[in-house]
Amino acid sequence: MKKHWRLVQVSIAILCLAATLIAAESAWKWSGSYGNKTVEMLIIGDIQVHSRRPDPATAFVHMRETLNKADLVYANLEGLLVKSVGTKIDIPDKPEWTHPGPDGVKALKPANVKVVGVANNVASGRENILKSLSVLDANGIVHTGAGKNLEEAHKPAIVERKGVKIGFLQYTARWYQDKDMIATAAEPGVAKIASRDGITIDPGDLEQLRNDIRKLRSQVDIVVVSHHNRDGSTPVQFGGVKGTSAGNDRTKSEEYQKQFAHLALDTGADLVFGHGTHTVQGVEMYKGKPILYAIGHSNFDQPGYEKSRDGLVVRVVIQGKNILRVSFVPVTRDDNNDVLMLDPSSTEGAKVVQMVKDRSTTPPALKVEGQEVVFMDKAATTSSSKSNKQ
Repeated sequence: MKKHWRLVQVSIAILCLAATLIAAESAWKWSGSYGNKTVEMLIIGDIQVHSRRPDPATAFVHMRETLNKADLVYANLEGLLVKSVGTKIDIPDKPEWTHPGPDGVKALKPANVKVVGVANNVASGRENILKSLSVLDANGIVHTGAGKNLEEAHKPAIVERKGVKIGFLQYTARWYQDKDMIATAAEPGVAKIASRDGITIDPGDLEQLRNDIRKLRSQVDIVVVSHHNRDGSTPVQFGGVKGTSAGNDRTKSEEYQKQFAHLALDTGADLVFGHGTHTVQGVEMYKGKPILYAIGHSNFDQPGYEKSRDGLVVRVVIQGKNILRVSFVPVTRDDNNDVLMLDPSSTEGAKVVQMVKDRSTTPPALKVEGQEVVFMDKAATTSSSKSNKQ
């Protein structure tokens, strides 16, 4: 009898595991019905598909169906697609870092990642930056945030889906040596947004941001702006003048992040988000427009970051020139370092949702609807208004 009961228990455990795996492999069930004319975009956290992963194509094994059902997927590409020379050499001022290598791009196409931002602190070495961009170009992946000179680094990525043009701009507030990374009028590099104290932003960078958004605004229907958070800056970022920290807690947004986001939205952006802290931060609705201050990791294979698992997948529903809905789903990574989406009503998912609430200075209403957390829903607001008038 005991043996029989043991077999029953084992069988149930196997069935539960199988059901979990099937659910993980199938497309996520988003709520709401918007018709074929709307564009559904997913924004995912930092991607770094390292050479230690035997097969780069397995990077999004649990999310592939979800990503491929989206009309567009955007992410911050954390790492250069060049062959690694080794620690202490790839980025001299970040000795534990090694570049993912050109095979990292093999993870992007199967996961429907068609546009990436490349302005971040690990885009180091002018020649390497250009080599990495050439790998993206050869694979038909549009990019923003870096280029052969200042003008190219500030050039937006523009993608059209179902007649809707979406433009992307990306900047980094964290870097190492200017001479290795920052784009100039004649030299390749990344686009920057400098804050030495975590409170103020370089006026010249603010003016550049305004100009970039104004120029892009006239070319597209939707403008998405993101930046790599500074985390108190690196020890060598500002040469002999050490950057100060407005706070040492990476879970909290610094004042400059709010200034950056508010200015971007006031100038004409439709959505702003941040990345690079290796954590999830708070969210905000600013004048009816969404801000996600840090969305954490997506697939991140770099050794040493195994415990930084929290992240968000952001869903943006677009109709014409309007964002109808913004929602998110918490994510984590399993023991194989593969990303898993979490039902926000589950124990682990609810913990991440609570993190977002606790880390929001002025938390908007976050409503769990089905398997997602609704952050902004203009369609529901419009529908409710019509109903009240009737």
